[in-house]
Amino acid sequence: MFVVAAVVLSLVIALVVRAPGPRDDPDPADQRDGLLLSGPRLPPQVAGVEFGGRTVVVLFERTPPAGPAFDRWRDAVSDDGVGLVIAVAGEKRTGLLAAATGIPRPVDGGPPVGYAVVDATRLVRYATLDPTYLINAFEVDVITGAVAGAGS
Repeated sequence: MFVVAAVVLSLVIALVVRAPGPRDDPDPADQRDGLLLSGPRLPPQVAGVEFGGRTVVVLFERTPPAGPAFDRWRDAVSDDGVGLVIAVAGEKRTGLLAAATGIPRPVDGGPPVGYAVVDATRLVRYATLDPTYLINAFEVDVITGAVAGAGS
């Protein structure tokens, strides 16, 4: 009986648990850590982007995002006075913003796909790779709400 249960459990894990993809963090345990922790404090301006006075979400993407799914994500993320900055791979400012916010490098070594949340005092409160960010808008909304609620 034990052997059957072990085989079934192994199959469930193999079929259900997704292995890290090329745009995920090399260490899966680090993929979503750091919530509301104190990261680096950014200067008032990085690569032409103004920080301070309001929460800003910096979205890192490899190609310019577009379409209805992105429109829904953008609308969910940029409400309540939260600023949204889109940093697309290949733009000079993207590398500067990635370095400043401390967003990790994905498994494939390419540009990050994910986001960083910078509070009103210019403190990076969360930076994560999230290649499935379009279906996770609620996460960003929760984080920005918590950052604003924490008196940033």
